[in-house]
Amino acid sequence: MKKLPDQHIFKSELRTELRQRRALLDDIHRNILDTAINTHLVNYARQEKVKTVAAYLAFDGEPDLGQGLAELENEGVALALPVVHKIPGRNTISFHLWTADDTLEPNRYGILEPVNTPEVPLVMIDLMLIPLVGWDRAGNRLGMGASYYDRALQPLARQQRPVRTGVAYSAQETARIPVDPWDVPLHAMLTEHGWFTCDA
Repeated sequence: MKKLPDQHIFKSELRTELRQRRALLDDIHRNILDTAINTHLVNYARQEKVKTVAAYLAFDGEPDLGQGLAELENEGVALALPVVHKIPGRNTISFHLWTADDTLEPNRYGILEPVNTPEVPLVMIDLMLIPLVGWDRAGNRLGMGASYYDRALQPLARQQRPVRTGVAYSAQETARIPVDPWDVPLHAMLTEHGWFTCDA
């Protein structure tokens, strides 16, 4: 049997721990935290005059951005959601326009995504809101392990746009996220406490 690299094992163990930590939040507390996160999101988008936001639909206990995204859509901000593409040996994602009236269908993971809407090129996105399992102050992100976002963002890893912003609860912060060469760091974090510019 092939032995997995220690880094992979470390990430897997940390992912399990942080998902359990997130799952412990009760509905009342979670709603309070989500309301705060959405308020910070809308305020930031207004302040920075954001025109296009790539977001996500909450899954597996992730912060629910529905309230904030609805407000931004009403104010004329264009929204996009990730769509998973099956490519032999290396699945990938792209981002497609989405409105509250659009049809959504579950992908292979059970996550809802737009159907037959135009793709939004990364260079047209001002703010990208990225779900995660864990994060650290240096801007390192621990996702679910498929590296979809890292592959999609690699061509723009040295660019300041889109603003790569992780979205999570403060309870998901950890001292150090293990980093692989292909990991793309975050510019900022959004939690119930507001916006945090990462050290990277």
